[in-house]
Amino acid sequence: MPYYQLSHSLPLTDAQKQSLAQAITAIHVKAFATPSMFVNVRFIKEDLTLGNVFVAGKREDKTSNSITSFVRTSDSRTKADFDKVASEIEDAWYAIVGKGSDSRNAEHPYLAEEPDTRLHAIGLLSIVTAREAGFTIPVAGEERAWIAKQLPVFKKLAAQGNAGFVSLLAELPALSGTPDA
Repeated sequence: MPYYQLSHSLPLTDAQKQSLAQAITAIHVKAFATPSMFVNVRFIKEDLTLGNVFVAGKREDKTSNSITSFVRTSDSRTKADFDKVASEIEDAWYAIVGKGSDSRNAEHPYLAEEPDTRLHAIGLLSIVTAREAGFTIPVAGEERAWIAKQLPVFKKLAAQGNAGFVSLLAELPALSGTPDA
């Protein structure tokens, strides 16, 4: 249940939203072998004219683009792993909505990108507990046993035509360390 919330004052097209959602999902799945069905991405358009955004205690009226995520942590998921995910997401943001600044390049994105496209912050926050689709999410690293326990319910939901669970069952064999559906 990684949950990514993109707050943006920059108007995004449907194509940009779709591309960002796909990129974030692919980055998270690759980094943590999470079934894509569990990666949630939500966009929230910020209206700076409402005066709801402050930086350094002052109203911000130039740009307000940020990504906040709630992710599962464990000893096997290091800060370096999350730093890499954040960097790859930042690169995807600029490739999709900006001029294509890359975190590995020498020029800082705030020097290369237009003020409206700048990504102000990315924060990946640890989940203590959560429920998604009626299931308590597993501790990171304990997915195999959790999936095995939930598999009968996943199969029933898929048999009822729930597209998300149909996709989940199709994806499970390809994920490392998960039982075949």
